[in-house]
Amino acid sequence: MRHYDHRMHAGNAGDVWKHFLLLEAADCLLTPDSSLVYAESHVGRPEYSLKAACDWVGGIGKIWPALPTLLKFSYFDILNELNPHDLLTYPGSARLVMELARRKRSNLEIEAWDIDAEVIASWRDYPHHTEIPVFSIRLGDGFSNVSSLLTRRAPGLLLIDPPFLDPKDVSAAEELFDKARELRWTVLCWHMVDAIDREFLPESRFHESFHEFSIQFAQIGLE
Repeated sequence: MRHYDHRMHAGNAGDVWKHFLLLEAADCLLTPDSSLVYAESHVGRPEYSLKAACDWVGGIGKIWPALPTLLKFSYFDILNELNPHDLLTYPGSARLVMELARRKRSNLEIEAWDIDAEVIASWRDYPHHTEIPVFSIRLGDGFSNVSSLLTRRAPGLLLIDPPFLDPKDVSAAEELFDKARELRWTVLCWHMVDAIDREFLPESRFHESFHEFSIQFAQIGLE
């Protein structure tokens, strides 16, 4: 399987949609003095430095000038707080959920995995995880580990976000999605169909349903 590094793609148009919807879901589930389990199959780094000419220019970079009109949404308000002077860093999904839980004074528990040892190391150097009562980000197969987690923990919020570099990822994501839904988890699965060879998806249920609800980036000025 090929290696995937999100650092060149952080803040792209897909991240904007994915993280906006993730924070809207988390905002409904996180309430003061409540406890929420947040799980992620492929967690990525806590934050990314935005370099010139990377994919963020056609994503969050296009929206940044309109930020003052969007601060009622938690996603944009958190980005604004983390970048008080200029757009220099972009938080990963788990970091965004952590920031939202801090704001709402909610008890958050994080269980996440990634297959990249450098990604896991980046979390060890991240200081704010000490504020989370249960904080576990480990090296390993996110599909199987999250599947095991689902039956051990009360229903929470799950993000399934693999790089889809292996054809097997499609069926693994579908199976995990179905299991989480059956166990009454709130589950989101990000799936960039156009970025995947169509032969990966000959019988994919995701392919059929996503075709019906496709997002047209160009219509709102994103790349």
